[in-house]
Amino acid sequence: MKGAYRKDNTVFIHGEFSVVDLRRPLVALHKIVAELGYRDLTIDFSDCSAAFPAPMLGLCAQVMKLREGGVDIGFSWPRDERLWRLFKNANWAHLLDPSAHDPSTFKGHTQVPATQYRTADDQRRATNRIVNAILGAIQNIERSDFAALEWALNEITDNVLVHAESPIGGLVQVSTFQRLRKRVQFIVADCGFGIPNTLRQGKPEITSDVDALDKAIREGVTRNVNIGQGNGLFGSFQICSQSNGFFEIASGWATLVYRDGPGLRIQPEPSPYDGTLVVMELDFSNPRLLGEALKFGGKVHRPYADFVEKTYEELEGEDVIFRIANESDSFGSRVAGTPLRTKLVNLMKMCPDQRIIIDFSDVPLISSSFADELIGKLFLELGPIIFMNRFKIRSVSQIVQMLLDKAIAQRMRQ
Repeated sequence: MKGAYRKDNTVFIHGEFSVVDLRRPLVALHKIVAELGYRDLTIDFSDCSAAFPAPMLGLCAQVMKLREGGVDIGFSWPRDERLWRLFKNANWAHLLDPSAHDPSTFKGHTQVPATQYRTADDQRRATNRIVNAILGAIQNIERSDFAALEWALNEITDNVLVHAESPIGGLVQVSTFQRLRKRVQFIVADCGFGIPNTLRQGKPEITSDVDALDKAIREGVTRNVNIGQGNGLFGSFQICSQSNGFFEIASGWATLVYRDGPGLRIQPEPSPYDGTLVVMELDFSNPRLLGEALKFGGKVHRPYADFVEKTYEELEGEDVIFRIANESDSFGSRVAGTPLRTKLVNLMKMCPDQRIIIDFSDVPLISSSFADELIGKLFLELGPIIFMNRFKIRSVSQIVQMLLDKAIAQRMRQ
């Protein structure tokens, strides 16, 4: 059995919970609170067999809105242990029931748990965490493509703060890194006014929610040009569609979906999504395609300052400064060294005319496996001439220097 249904003031979610199933539990929640008048309810995930990030983030936003409105919400969690671990690692358990579950402490470098943001500072921290994770997870990213992704992520998350008037702010999650295929998916959800209601404030000629979503991905369409230029959804849609990615918006009584092959589809829905849910999946496998797809007025848009410039290039003259102490909480395992090495390779590609300083200040000790994963493998991959031309190691303690020398020596013998 698959789907969601209501019994009294309990919503049951059975089987797989995918994005096509999202609106059913939302209808049930509305029935329980708005029509039946309950001030307490339960969401039962015990027979849920799989849950996907987009519908979970949408459900989290609506549950958080109900809680802020004074509704008492309890949960029966998945009996499947692997799924329950996903609920905790992805931070869904905390967002749904913060009094019972602490924020996720998941440290894997290929996933970023769901994060709530209410202010511009919250948004900046969340987006920086995401682009930093991507820089360390996907190899050989073109700088223009990386900047295009960062631009889209900032635009979509900023729309929540500027337009949505969502009582809980926004939620953002990077759900999957497909490293071999070089694909990244991120989701942004809120429980605010929604795109149709927002656009109608400035464009009363919009007659349906389907028409509103169609207009939302057109260049320059906004409710008020004094607030925004209306290019966020347009540009994001362009880089998704032209990179053979995926793009979806659920808002109000309509859904917009773009898939490579079938193309664009906008359809009415029998029940509403109160707010906006945006799903973007980008494909980095075609170099420079994302950057070239970001066009306004027929001209390619180049973001003025990207994460690489602000984090690594603006520190000391012409060099790129890579401070190990700022990059990881742990220096004791091979797993901790992997994303740092990927970052160094990406920075070398993105900054071809600059030397990269690997700074070990405030790192008194590392493990042999960390030294090998970060420096030994990098030396082996690039060869001694390229390594010494492009990288310089500084501020290294005697014991760390010994471990790095040993890692390089062992790799040289290969």
